[in-house]
Amino acid sequence: MSEPMNSPTVPLATSGDTTVALAAEPVGVASRARGGFGRELAGALAMGLSVLAIVVLVFQVLSWIRDMPGPGAPMVVGHLGAAALAVIVQRVADRTSGLLATVAAIGVVAITGVTLWLLWWS
Repeated sequence: MSEPMNSPTVPLATSGDTTVALAAEPVGVASRARGGFGRELAGALAMGLSVLAIVVLVFQVLSWIRDMPGPGAPMVVGHLGAAALAVIVQRVADRTSGLLATVAAIGVVAITGVTLWLLWWS
C-alpha cells in the first residue's frame, strides 16, 4: 500500500504528529461584553435623532426651493446639534463600560427627551 501524497497547499497529518487545540479567542484579544438593552436603546435613539435631523434639514431645503415657510433655522440647527451630541455621547457609551457607559446611555435618552420637548412639544 502506498503512502498518501501530501498536497502542497494542505499537508496531511501523519501518525506521529501532535494535535494542538486552538484557543476559543485569539491570544491578546480582549472579549467585549454586550451592551445590554439600555445601551442598545440609547443607540437607537441616537440614530433616530440623526434621521430626524436629516428629515428636518431636507424639509427646510425644500421650503427654500419652493419659497415657502419651513421649519426655520433654529429648528434645523437644534436638531443637527442634538443629533451630533447624541452620537458623540453614544460613542462614549459604546467604547466604555461600567458607570461611565451607563451615564452616557442615560445622557443620550436625556438629549432625546430635551430635544423633543423643546423643538416639538413646547
